[in-house]
Amino acid sequence: MEASATIVAVASPPGHALRGIVRLSGPDALEICGLPVDARAGVVRCVLPWSGMPALAVVSRAPRSFTGEDCVELLLPGHPALLDEAVRSCIERGARGAEPGEFAARSWLNGKRSIDEAEGIAMAIAATSDAQLRAAQRLQQGEAAQAVNAIRDSVATLLALVEAGIDFTDQEDVVAIGGVALADRLEPIVANLRALHATPVAGALEQPLPWIVLAGPPNAGKSSLFNALLGHERTVASPHAGTTRDAVPEPMSVGGQEAMLVDAPGIESPRSALDAAMQEQARQAMARASLIVRCVPPGDELPAAAPHELVVLTKMDDGGIAPPGTIATSAQRGHGLDALRAELATRLGFTQASASAEGAALLPRHRAAIDASIVELQSAATLARAGRAALPDAELVAAHLRAGLDALGSIGGSVTPDDVIGLVFARFCVGK
Repeated sequence: MEASATIVAVASPPGHALRGIVRLSGPDALEICGLPVDARAGVVRCVLPWSGMPALAVVSRAPRSFTGEDCVELLLPGHPALLDEAVRSCIERGARGAEPGEFAARSWLNGKRSIDEAEGIAMAIAATSDAQLRAAQRLQQGEAAQAVNAIRDSVATLLALVEAGIDFTDQEDVVAIGGVALADRLEPIVANLRALHATPVAGALEQPLPWIVLAGPPNAGKSSLFNALLGHERTVASPHAGTTRDAVPEPMSVGGQEAMLVDAPGIESPRSALDAAMQEQARQAMARASLIVRCVPPGDELPAAAPHELVVLTKMDDGGIAPPGTIATSAQRGHGLDALRAELATRLGFTQASASAEGAALLPRHRAAIDASIVELQSAATLARAGRAALPDAELVAAHLRAGLDALGSIGGSVTPDDVIGLVFARFCVGK
């Protein structure tokens, strides 16, 4: 990844849209777009030098930009071919096609973003649920660093006390910390690190959402129930059978936690190749489902439900009593929806989630750093306690504390030797 060149890429989602964005970053971004090299930051009108087409350009000047470099975002009509042509023209004029993640990488290299913020951007791109998106946002906000900052500062303070006893014992105001006292102060620090390590990972990508599949014959009211449970129109509900031709998934909240609600095509005997494809979509969705909701319209016979199935009566607009083991619903009137949501949460084993239950915004590298710090701090505590009131192995204890501090620094920012010396001078009257 060569960092001195000007890079270019389409920065808007793929497909057709009213507007599209072509982003450039680097020393020649302005010149490539035909803008004056002394252009001020802001939105300016320009004429694309390769086509003569008018466009809007959002100019950000270094270092006050996302990447810390001169940046230009061209706002163009959102036709994929037009955006691709703009990228090709920029490359012909001296730019280089951006590699995946290169804009965020340059932001980190230029000190505009931390590595956690950069990883949070990648996590947001890969998010498939609201919980994962919230975790990505929390990671970008530096939650992982905040979680270890207080612990890191406590370790730095103890390291300062140990090093003060090594380097400044000739000063009358310096009293070296004893081994038992040091070990006693390290124990709660290690306990806090263990508790942090045991916290579930927020929005973990390796834990897929459970699927709740609405199944039943065509025109059974599945799409209407689907929209009612979501609280907005996601699919077309029609009195004509066969409107839903694909399995349509959408995240929804169940008992304060997330699940994937799926509107499946109606189950019937296929009469054409299209019908067969629709039935295959329904079968695949049901095979993946954690819970199947059998939708039964008025007048249809109630099916026998398997353990992972729930029978729901649909279109019960005029009310009615549901047989035991079933739930009567009306998507039009909203009847039975709360009872259905509660039953879905019970069947999936969900309980009402709290904010803390979402877990910490920790990545695998954060956990590895916490593990490494625990090992080093435990070693320091063991050596310190063996020294009892004295601290005969002070240099070795300090080395373990420094290693543990460095491990935490990879999450919350490093603590340099000068920082530790600063803590020493802040706490003792050295050399008065």
